Amino acid sequence: MSPQDMRNVLIARTITVIADEGLDKTTTKAIVTGTGINEAYIYRQFDDKEDLLAKSFSKLDEEFVEKVIQHLPIMYITALDYETRCRAFFTAIWNFLLKNREKCLSYVRYYYSPYFPKNSFAEHHKRFLPVVEKFRDAFIDEADVWMILNHILNVMLDFAVKVHYDQMPKEDNYSEHVFRVVFASIKQYFKS
Repeated sequence: MSPQDMRNVLIARTITVIADEGLDKTTTKAIVTGTGINEAYIYRQFDDKEDLLAKSFSKLDEEFVEKVIQHLPIMYITALDYETRCRAFFTAIWNFLLKNREKCLSYVRYYYSPYFPKNSFAEHHKRFLPVVEKFRDAFIDEADVWMILNHILNVMLDFAVKVHYDQMPKEDNYSEHVFRVVFASIKQYFKS
């Protein structure tokens, strides 16, 4: 197995363990279980376990930003009103979160952990800046676009986790409810 393949396997396995067991039980032993990789190779591929956790989150964060950017053109269809554009954009991102349970849960567990601000916030912020810039024109000048997008992300992640844990239904009318919560909280900031 090449070093890059080994890194990829360790990252994928870390994502699985975080999603299934939580960060507290994400040990190096749990990560290598079933991979055929010796635990010592973690330290040959990564600085330490925290670095592996951060790289695993980065992979998820990059994929999430890519998904957001992929669906940004919806927001520029001026023939549609803002609410319709927002609903289409929201639905694409919401469906991505619901179809990727393991990725969603791993992302959330790391994002809300002490590891995130310590090891990943600066990179996450830099990664999302192009998204913030793309949305800036949609909002009034006084709006803190970074704060608004973080709010949207937090609400979506919170509700997606509830769906994944069967605390909320995975139905279209629930999706509409979540959209309404998000849209109601941000519509005051849209330019008229």
